[in-house]
Amino acid sequence: MISAGISPAAHSLEMVVSMSVVAASQDAIALRRMQPLDLPAVLKVQQRCYPPHLLESPEALASRQQLSPDTCWVAASSGKLLGYLFAHPWRGETPPKLNVELRQLPADADTLFIHDLALHPDARGHGVAPRLVEQALRQARQRGLRYTRLVAVEGAAPYWQRFGYRSYRIPGYGLGAYGDSAVSMQCLL
Repeated sequence: MISAGISPAAHSLEMVVSMSVVAASQDAIALRRMQPLDLPAVLKVQQRCYPPHLLESPEALASRQQLSPDTCWVAASSGKLLGYLFAHPWRGETPPKLNVELRQLPADADTLFIHDLALHPDARGHGVAPRLVEQALRQARQRGLRYTRLVAVEGAAPYWQRFGYRSYRIPGYGLGAYGDSAVSMQCLL
């Protein structure tokens, strides 16, 4: 689930990061593997970025981080979480169901599924998102995965096209839970 939108209801949430933190040099923005203790801050960013029908439970998100900790990343500066990326190995073109806990990953994975990339609105435009994606793609290449796939939501498909992702149809599979404008996308690694 990859979004370009912000929920109007989310504007009332407490700011996770101030503009002065984001305005710091790019070097001050550190990327690191996501830890279980990051989940509360991740959920705050999720609420700022997505409409209610796309919000996922802490359990669904935590399952992805627990099963594939080397492909789940956060960006932080001065102790403030600026954004996150959940990704995990997957098999085939059909994406995992939204807001469902993963119990295990496929043993014969061929794909890095980018489940969610979100940045606090004040962190956008500073090159953070491409850095998060590259960290996960590096791990996918090391694992020998062949593809990377995602579901672009809330009008984010043009963003992903800039990185070489192309839309594809999944016969007999609806992306309804991802929203009416959801687009399945893939790219060869």
